[in-house]
This record gives sequence, C-alpha cells and structure tokens, in this order.
Amino acid sequence: MKKTSIFHYICYQDYLKAYFSARKKDDPKFSHRYLSTKLGLSSPNFIMLVMQGKRKLTRSMAFKISKAFKLLPKEAEYLESMVEFTRAASNSEKDKYLSRMMELRKNTDADKLADYQYEYYSKWYNLAIRELVTYPEFKGDYAWLARKVFPPVTPGQAKDSVELLLKLELVKKKGSAFVRSAPFITTGPEVTSVAVANFHRTTAQLASTALDTVPKDERNMTACTVNISQKGFEEVKEAIAECRRRVLAVSEKDAAADRVYQVNFHVFPVSRKNNS
Repeated sequence: MKKTSIFHYICYQDYLKAYFSARKKDDPKFSHRYLSTKLGLSSPNFIMLVMQGKRKLTRSMAFKISKAFKLLPKEAEYLESMVEFTRAASNSEKDKYLSRMMELRKNTDADKLADYQYEYYSKWYNLAIRELVTYPEFKGDYAWLARKVFPPVTPGQAKDSVELLLKLELVKKKGSAFVRSAPFITTGPEVTSVAVANFHRTTAQLASTALDTVPKDERNMTACTVNISQKGFEEVKEAIAECRRRVLAVSEKDAAADRVYQVNFHVFPVSRKNNS
C-alpha cells in the first residue's frame, strides 16, 4: 500500500478518511470494526463517527493511532498537533498548534498552499506590500520597499513578501512592473480563520501604536458606544459592509494614490446580555 502522507492534511478527519480509503482499496477486509479493535476501542463505529465529525480524538487516542499506523516520530507529533488544533477553544491557542504543524511540514512533499496562505495573513505587511509593489517607483529595490512600509520592515522581509505574493498570484509581473491580480486560491476555513484573526489582532495593535506615532492630521480614529438589539447589530454590520464597499470603490478609482492606509472596523460587545 502506498503510504498516505499525513503532511498533506490540516484536518485529521480528512487524513483518517484518506488512510482508511487507501487501506480498504489494498485490503477489502479492512473495516472500521477491525481498526477499532486494533485500537482497543469498545465501540466498533467510533472511528467512523470521528471521520464524520461526530466524535473528537483525544491526545491519548492520537498516540494509539500513531502506533497502529506505524507513524514516524515527526508524523506522530503532527497528528497530535492536528488533534490539539481541532480541540483548541481560542484562536490564539489554535495558532500555536497550527504554527507547529506548518513547521513540521517543512522539507516534506506536502502541498505548500495552506502554508503560503497562512503566512500571507499572519504578517500584516504582506497586504501593504501588495499595494506598494505596484508603485512606478518600485524598481526591484527591496531596501526602498522596506523603508516605505510603516512601521519599517527589513529588505529581506520585503523580498520574501514579494516572492510570497507571486507564489499566491496576488501580484504578477508585467514587463518590469508589478500589477495586482485577483486571488484564486483558498485554504480550509479553519486555517483561514486563524490566520485572519492574527491579521486583525496585529492591525489592532498597529492602530494603537499609530495614536502615538502618526500625526493627527494623517489619521482618523473615532468610536461610539451604543445600546442596540440583535436586529440593530445586524443593521450596523450591514452599514459597515456598505462603508467598506465605498472605501474600496474610492481606492479603485483614485489614480493619484501615493500612500497605503489600513482601514479597520471593529464592533464588539462591552456588556453581557440582560438574560445572561
């Protein structure tokens, strides 16, 4: 049987399905019951329920599966990280295990798509550099590009960012210049949600720093505290969505653009519901 590489997967349910399918093809007698017995489980359909997302693996169960599947130490650690990633309650905790998974995937034959997408959102300056590389002044000078980013990054970081943007086809070369192109790739929702949460967390910190580092006439920060219902909240979300669309429309038609801005919108509760 050709070995199913665990490093091709972010979700352990998908890995188990692929492993089971490969084993079943190689040995028609292989079954959920057989696998459950081999793992010392009393329920013959437990693994099937795990594959269906109706049950979750524990760390101890991951250890048993690693032994049954004869995983190498690095593969076993990857499976354990997959399990902890799925069980994690917060985005920061998920990020901890996802980062470890990305580290373990290095120098393997895994598809790097998820790694690149994760890296794109996890570093705030990638989004700024995507805009800056389209400036006519950028002639491949990464030191210039690094200085244009605020807060500044290193030339090495700027170069890595451009290479990443090219790999993701978020920008493309047109002669000696760069132009933006629409993204055509995506990762699973779990990976994307963690990476985007990192991005929002970082840009919120940048906004806080900007209060002290950016002159008042070069920034605009406002806030209001409101008392609304769930219906009112949905109306606020739509109002923000409309505002975001208008901001993007301004950006698209602004031929004289000469600076990259980060525009954040935040709406979150600062009190509990009356019935809680």
